[in-house]
Amino acid sequence: MPPAPKFQKHRLSLITLLFSVLASLLVCKAVSLAAVLSDKDALLQLKSAIVEDPLGFTSSWNPNDKDPCLWHGVSCDPLEGRVITLNLSSNLNSTCSVLQLSASKTAAVKGDQVRGNFTLLYPCLHVGVDGNISFVGLRGRLSPAIGHLTKLRVLSLGFNEFFGELPLEMGKLNLLEVLDLGFNAFHGPIPAALKKCTSLRVINLSGNQLNGTIPAIFGPITSFQVVDFSFNKLSGEIPNELGENCGSLMHLHLASNGLSGSIPSNLGNCGELKSLILSSNILQNDIPSSLGKLENLEALDLSRNFLSGLVPPTLGDCKQLKLLVLKNKNGPLFSRKGSSFIFHQEEYGEGDYNFFEGELPESIVKLYGIHVLWLPNVNLEGIFPQTWGSCSNLKMLNVAQNFLTGQIPASF
Repeated sequence: MPPAPKFQKHRLSLITLLFSVLASLLVCKAVSLAAVLSDKDALLQLKSAIVEDPLGFTSSWNPNDKDPCLWHGVSCDPLEGRVITLNLSSNLNSTCSVLQLSASKTAAVKGDQVRGNFTLLYPCLHVGVDGNISFVGLRGRLSPAIGHLTKLRVLSLGFNEFFGELPLEMGKLNLLEVLDLGFNAFHGPIPAALKKCTSLRVINLSGNQLNGTIPAIFGPITSFQVVDFSFNKLSGEIPNELGENCGSLMHLHLASNGLSGSIPSNLGNCGELKSLILSSNILQNDIPSSLGKLENLEALDLSRNFLSGLVPPTLGDCKQLKLLVLKNKNGPLFSRKGSSFIFHQEEYGEGDYNFFEGELPESIVKLYGIHVLWLPNVNLEGIFPQTWGSCSNLKMLNVAQNFLTGQIPASF
C-alpha cells in the first residue's frame, strides 16, 4: 500500500530541513576556515613588514603551515580558531613592573588570555652600565594588515624597535581589549580611529615619539582601566572628555610630554583612579580641589610643571594616598637617543616651576597611609605640622627649602 500523500509531504519537509541544516553547517565551516586563512595571511603580512628579527620571534611563522595558532606569540580561540592574542614583546628581563591589573572575573573561555592579568612594564633603572639601554627585538613597521585580525583582543609589541606611524587600520579591531606598544619608536599622531576600539581596557603607548594632541577617543570608550601615554612628545591640553567617562579608569599616566593648560577638574569624577601621574609637562594654574574626591587614589605626582595656588586641603580626603610628589629635582627617567634610552638626572630645580601659596595642609600629613611626601622648595609657609597620621608608615619626607617655622614634633 503506497504511503499517504500527507506522510510523503512530511518526509520531504524533513529531508529538506536536514539538507538545509547540513548546508548551513558546511557554509559556517567554510566561512570559519576562510577567516582562519585570512588571519594567517594577515600574520604573514605583518612578518613581511619586519626587517630585523634577531631573536627569531617569527621564525616559526611558516607559510606552509595550515594553522597559525601554534606560531610563537600567537594564541587562538579554541572554538573558532581565530587569532585573539598577538604577543611579541621583547626584553622582559630588562623591565620592571610599574603596576598590575588583576584578572577579570568574567573570563568565559578556558585558557583565555584576554581578560587575564596585565602588567605595565618600564625599563629597569639599574640596567646599563653607562646609563643606556637598548632593546634587542623586532625592527620594522606595523603593517596595516593588523586590521584584518578582527577577533584580536590583545596586541602586545612592547620593547621592540617598531617605527613609523601607527596604522589607521587598528580602528577595525573593535574587540581589542589590550593595546600595548610601549617603548618602541613609533612617531606621528595617535590615530583618532582608535575610538572605534570600544572594548579597550588598556592602552599603553609610553616610550615612543608620538606627537600632536591627545585625540578624542575617551567619549566613545568607557571601559578604560589603564591609559599610559608617558614619555612621548604630545602637546595641547588634557581633554576634558577624559574625566567624563572614566568610571572604570584606575591608572592615568601622562608624564614627560609637553601637555599644557590646566588639570581638568572633572578628573575628580574618576572614582576608581589609583594612580595619577602628570609630571614633567607644562601644566599651569591650581591643583583642582576636586581631586580630593578620589577616595581610591594611591599615587599622585604633579611635579615638574608650572602649578601654583594653594595645596588643596581636600587631598586629605584621599584616604588611600601613599605617595604625593609636588616637586622633584630629577628630570624624566629616560630620554631617547636613536634606538636607545638614556637614564639621566637633571640639575637641581631645573625644569620644575611649581610654586604654591600658603601652608602645608594638616589634612594631608594626618593621612595614616602616607609613605612618601615630597614637597621641597615649593614656597610653603607657616608652622611645621605637629599632628601626623602615622610616622611608622612614613618612609620618605622632604619639605626642605620652604618657609616653615616651629619645631619638628617629638613623634618623629
